[in-house]
Amino acid sequence: MLYDFGEGSVPAHYHSKGGGLVADTVLIDETAYVGPYAMVYGNARVYGEARIDGYSKVYGNAFIQGNA
Repeated sequence: MLYDFGEGSVPAHYHSKGGGLVADTVLIDETAYVGPYAMVYGNARVYGEARIDGYSKVYGNAFIQGNA
């Protein structure tokens, strides 16, 4: 699917753990959690047991790892 995170439409999908919206440009572990209202896009990296929840937005060159 295509989604506009604010700078034009890009390919995106719903993350398997939590259902949050993730751009296809993101590197994200399957073990990470992205809540149903959260978004991860840009060149962000999310690894390990990281939890992105609520209405959080992780984007740009953000790097989240471990149990953050």
